[in-house]
Amino acid sequence: MAHIVFGWELGGGYGHLGPFRPVAERLMASGHRITLIVKDLARAGAAFGDLDVQLYQAPVKIGKAIPHTPSPATFGHLLQNVGFGDPEELRAMVQAWRNLYHLIRPDCLVLDHAPTGILASRGLSIPSFTIGTGFFCPVDEFPLREMAPWRPLPKEDRASNELKFVNRINGILQSNQQPKIDRIGQIYSDVTANLLTTFQELDHYPHRQGGEYLGAWSAKKQIRGGDSAETLWPDGEGLKVYAYLKPFRAIKDLLRWLGGQGCSTLVVGDGLNTAELGQSLPPNVRLADRHFDLATVVKSCDLAIMNGNHGTCCEFLLAGRPVFHIPLTFEQAVFSRRTHELGVSLDAVPNQTQQVIQQLSAMMKSCSFRDQAETFAAQYAEFEPEQAMERCTGIIKQFL
Repeated sequence: MAHIVFGWELGGGYGHLGPFRPVAERLMASGHRITLIVKDLARAGAAFGDLDVQLYQAPVKIGKAIPHTPSPATFGHLLQNVGFGDPEELRAMVQAWRNLYHLIRPDCLVLDHAPTGILASRGLSIPSFTIGTGFFCPVDEFPLREMAPWRPLPKEDRASNELKFVNRINGILQSNQQPKIDRIGQIYSDVTANLLTTFQELDHYPHRQGGEYLGAWSAKKQIRGGDSAETLWPDGEGLKVYAYLKPFRAIKDLLRWLGGQGCSTLVVGDGLNTAELGQSLPPNVRLADRHFDLATVVKSCDLAIMNGNHGTCCEFLLAGRPVFHIPLTFEQAVFSRRTHELGVSLDAVPNQTQQVIQQLSAMMKSCSFRDQAETFAAQYAEFEPEQAMERCTGIIKQFL
């Protein structure tokens, strides 16, 4: 049977690994072999350690790009910050990916946020797919559009910048005897298919036409059973608030404020110092040291707070629950804007405590966000994650 290789190069968290696991399980059940080339071996071990898969370290950029664009306007600027800006570094990274392909000999590639891995795959006569949210797969157009309305750049400047970038990339492709490109988006449109694990309303590129939207499924292995809705939440007379957060400057003040509002607050952290945070929190704020079954959480909570996490946000929206975002990355900020435009969320800057509290307070006093979230849930009431996983698997198998 086929040897299928999954690649992940950029980004952090289980959101890049978790959605692929059920697809990998289905492919393995059909007799196919799975290898993973990943940025974070520790997370890959935790997510796939019980499966018979091979792991390889992905070639990734180490250190900050020089020059570095602090406020990227287009996907091209983003690529220049992650290794595409230095021709020699990009040449070495492309060659490292090609060496892995030569060693592993895949029959099929499934690439998450792995732009260098995709570039290195050009010219291979095997099926190759991108998989992930819209952010990882820019629309094929010239020049690339701005990714965020708050970072405008004139069209002529975007075109000039992209042409220089394309010439740099083509020099590397030509030296490797790989097919050249005319524009950045072509890197992504020349693959077999783009598997978008999101919903059209939540695509980072809202102008995309004809996208293969599969919907979103959980990025984590869920814990079944355990806490019931009655034992899950700490005592509190206010709203039931679920917070899934990484560290940021305003987090301690935010949790204290929620405690002061009487909210029954359940906090699941990724890298949080729970011992330090817990010293000054009232009993109606519970700091958990593990994940919970989201099926139980979403049914019983009133509001979710997160850092612009795509997969977790989709879980709550499908249950008709509004979300409050405190984005920490550019990708999360763009996604937060999309949910805000949908009317299901508000957001705030992570280092502005007053803004965080004001925005969250305004959201908790309004019914419109819950109403819009319920509208989204009703629109996708027939969506079944299991069917989406099967559809994703079926598309890959179709081309093997």
